[in-house]
Order: sequence, then C-alpha cells, then structure tokens
Amino acid sequence: MSGPTTVLITGDGLVILLAAAAIRAAMSVAQAHHNADLLRTHQDAEQTDLQERLQQAGVLGKQALQEQLQIAEQDYAQLIALAEKIGCSAQITASQPVPPAGTDEQEIIEYLRSLQALVHELRPVLLQESARRADALSDEGDANLDAASAASLPQDRLARLLKRIAHIEQLPEHIAQLARELEKSLPGARADMLASELRLQIQTLLEAEKKRQVEQAQALILEQTLKDLGYQVEEVSHTLFVEGGVVHFRRASWDKYMVRMRMDSKTGQANFNVIRSVKQGENERSVLDHLAEDRWCSEFPALMAALEARGIHMQVTRLLQAGELPVQLVVEDKLPQFAEEEQIESHSQLQSKKLP
Repeated sequence: MSGPTTVLITGDGLVILLAAAAIRAAMSVAQAHHNADLLRTHQDAEQTDLQERLQQAGVLGKQALQEQLQIAEQDYAQLIALAEKIGCSAQITASQPVPPAGTDEQEIIEYLRSLQALVHELRPVLLQESARRADALSDEGDANLDAASAASLPQDRLARLLKRIAHIEQLPEHIAQLARELEKSLPGARADMLASELRLQIQTLLEAEKKRQVEQAQALILEQTLKDLGYQVEEVSHTLFVEGGVVHFRRASWDKYMVRMRMDSKTGQANFNVIRSVKQGENERSVLDHLAEDRWCSEFPALMAALEARGIHMQVTRLLQAGELPVQLVVEDKLPQFAEEEQIESHSQLQSKKLP
C-alpha cells in the first residue's frame, strides 16, 4: 500500500529510440486505416504516399504487390543486419509484424503497410547510431592532429567532420563559423586548432541532439504505454522530460480520482500521487481516498514493467504509505476533462491493431 511515490527515471537511449520508432510505425499504420475509412466515406482526394503505392499495386495486380513486398522485406533484412552489428537486433525483431500465413491479398497488403512503416521509422535511428559508433572509432584513429594534418588538407578534414552532421538541416552559427574558418585555412597549427575545436563542437552537438531525441521518445512511450494499459491520458508534451511538467491520467471507472505525474527535469525524477477533483470551496475528506491510493498502488508495478520493456527504467526513491499524506484536492477547473467511458469504448473499437 502506498501514497505518493517518487522514482528516478533512467534508460538505454538506443532502446528507447527503437521503442518509440516502433510506436510511431504502428501509429502510422493506424492513421492509414483511419484515412482509408475517410476516403471511402467522403471520397477524399488526398492520399498518403503509402496509400497511393498500395492503390497502384491493386491496379497492376498481384505481381506488383509481390515486388513491393520483396523490396520491403529486403530493406528490413538490411536493417536487421545493421542492428546485429550494433547489438540491438532483439529490439528490432520484437516489433516485426507477423507475415501472413496464406495468400489473402488484403492480409498481404496489411503486412506490407506495417513493414514499410517500420522500416521508415527504424532506418534513421539505426543509421544515426551506426554513424555515431563509426565516428567514435574515427576519433580514436584521428586523435593525433599533427599526423592527421600531414596526411590531409584542412578542407579534407572539414569534409569528414561535416559528414557526421549531414543529417542536421540547420547548423548552429558557432559551428558554421568554425567550418568557414577551417575551409579557408592552410595546413598548420591554426588549422589543427580549428579542426580540434570543430570536432569537439560537433560531438557536443550530436550528444545534445541524441539527448533531445531520447527525451521526446520517452514522452511518446509514456503516453502510449499508459493508453495500452487502459488509462485515459491527457496529451503528453514532447518537452515533458526536457522542461518538466505535469501529466494526469485515470481509468474511466475512477470517478473523481486520477493520478498526477510531475516530472522534474533537473533531477530526472518523477512523482506520482493520487488526486481528487473537487468543486470550488469543497474540502471534505472521503473514506474512499485511502481505497483510491491502494488501487493505484496495486496497478503501479504493471506500469513500471511495461515501461521497462520499452527501455524506460523507474527506480523508486521515495515511497509513502497510503494515508500517510492526505489525497490532494484539486479544483476541477484546473484539471483536464476526460471523455465518458462509453466514448472511450467507442474509440477503442476503431483501433484495428495494438501498438507494440
């Protein structure tokens, strides 16, 4: 039995990014289903690229469909090979869609759609991780700047360094300025100094970019995991793990109770506590408060386990007993308004597939 609980949130960045990629792929497929329903209902002229390809496959026949399927499976096999080199193939195969057992064309199309979406989301994550590891090896081999400068021109070294951040569209001005100066330099001590500083700034930029991506992925994973466990969840800001903030969630049967998660970005800690929605001026305590805390206590381990499976580890650092602190009363106008239970059930019926 517990009341307010504080946890320290940690995790493997790569595992978190891969889990978020799998979630986005499943969301893309779900959205494609939704779009297809709208097209059939309203004859909407707008279609996604994937839908257009699938429609074209239907026109060209089964051969075209099989050709697209072969390409998708080859692309996926290449990603698996890359994942094996990195050491994360288990995370990739865990989200692999199940191939159809028969020759039903609709099942093949569904499988193709899922596989293409997964490849689309996983590829940039794996390529960036592969490049990051290659850069680390390159740094070790290029640590001796004197030897490096004798072997190559400053412009060649600049090209190698900029290749590491080719995927970043807008470079910070201080990096762009260093690049311009190195490009104009002649071989020598100044070029060595500029190359060394540029290498350091690029590494710092890449680390900050990965940290940003991981924090956004954590927010997505938290929201989707809560939904998968059957909770109603207010929209989770993608900056939750960057700037901190509050998220409320509940089950439709909880009446006026909900759980508030407050994130402290500075410490990496999150606090979970049960709250009760009240009207302005209402401050009466209820015997149900204790039961609400016990109920959440029994469910909390399932949330921890589900997040752990997606790379987010929560270590309990503070645990109060139920009733040790009174359940916080919050004026209902300051809390999110959740849909009624029947609306939730109606919405869930539209979901054709469970997100990984």
